[in-house]
Amino acid sequence: LVQTRNYLFDDTRRRNLERQILQAQKMESLGTLAGGIAHDFNNILTIIMGHAGLLKKRELTDDRAIRSLEAIDLATRRGAGLIRQLLTFARKEDRALENIDINEIVRDLHKLLEETFPRLVTIRLELDDSLPLIVGDPTQIHQALLNLCVNGRDAMLERKDGNPPGGTLSLSTSHVEGTDIRTAFPKAVRQKYVRIVVADTGAGMDEATRSHIFEPFFTTKERGKGTGLGLATVYGIVEGHEGFIDLSSEPGIGTSFTVYLPAQSQEQTREAHDDSAMSQIAGGSETILIVEDEEMLMDFLKEILTRKGYRVLSAQDGETAISVYAANFKTISLVLSDLGLPRLAGQDMLFHLLKINPEVRVVFASGFIDPEIRSAITGTGIREFIQKPYSAVEVLTRVREVLNR
Repeated sequence: LVQTRNYLFDDTRRRNLERQILQAQKMESLGTLAGGIAHDFNNILTIIMGHAGLLKKRELTDDRAIRSLEAIDLATRRGAGLIRQLLTFARKEDRALENIDINEIVRDLHKLLEETFPRLVTIRLELDDSLPLIVGDPTQIHQALLNLCVNGRDAMLERKDGNPPGGTLSLSTSHVEGTDIRTAFPKAVRQKYVRIVVADTGAGMDEATRSHIFEPFFTTKERGKGTGLGLATVYGIVEGHEGFIDLSSEPGIGTSFTVYLPAQSQEQTREAHDDSAMSQIAGGSETILIVEDEEMLMDFLKEILTRKGYRVLSAQDGETAISVYAANFKTISLVLSDLGLPRLAGQDMLFHLLKINPEVRVVFASGFIDPEIRSAITGTGIREFIQKPYSAVEVLTRVREVLNR
């Protein structure tokens, strides 16, 4: 006689608690970087204001003016990259798994650390250019690596071994065969793994500390200086990606965390767009309705679209956009709109446009799109989302792609 017994458990409370703990730990990590982030943004604003002031005087040679414009462009991109990282890191929603180039995450992280960690910490980077892709959640991977880096920073700045604060934090990537790590990790059944090493020259840990380091709420810091969730979160993220983490640490020598994540076999394909490629982007004669309340952004969009041959109509708020679209919907091929509009929000405007023309094509641009709003409008008239700040190349490329569909 063979019997099968099945048990059904409601796991909702545990999963909700896990999400709350993960989000709380994320915000704690951001809090540790807040001072450095504020400092960096002030530097960025000073660069922009300083060079803009020089250009206003119109006393620069052509070469000096070009250098000032390049400095403004670089500072703007730097600020945009930092904002993008913060928004990605702080968002609460679960994200779908995707192909990830670990080197890109490490490079972004390196920039963030360079701009936010004290100068007492030297950061070294060593990347394997032939690294294969992995499949995972980039937000969680970013968080895990940031937690390891913050842990290393604290080990070097809050030393208890009598040495002066400071040291070197090393980030490196490489790839290994599954057979090479199977002795240490018998469950390593994948053919290849991506290896990420985060090493510091801090005070190191003794055997007693090492044995508890990944336990939730275990911390060697003083009361009020940490929840003890950082390394436990790292362990959970790595395990959730079917990976492994190894720890090597000795008192007086430092600590090294090695993360192994299963690699994908396919090669990554990339599309690179540069401002110099604007002339190669196809234009058209279609009519595009721009909905944007920022006057300078509106002028920028009109300029780049009309240069490519498009006919442009405009509206500065959601209600005006509905009126303009209603009067011209038979000739308007695309609506390019900001999401945060005055008088009527972008998502509400969209549903009015759908009543006028169920086949309306809309491209939304925004600095941040709330996950609930994205979910509500995806699958309607939305064809693309463009992340602000955007370049002329990105806008023209997306517009042409949508019109060609």
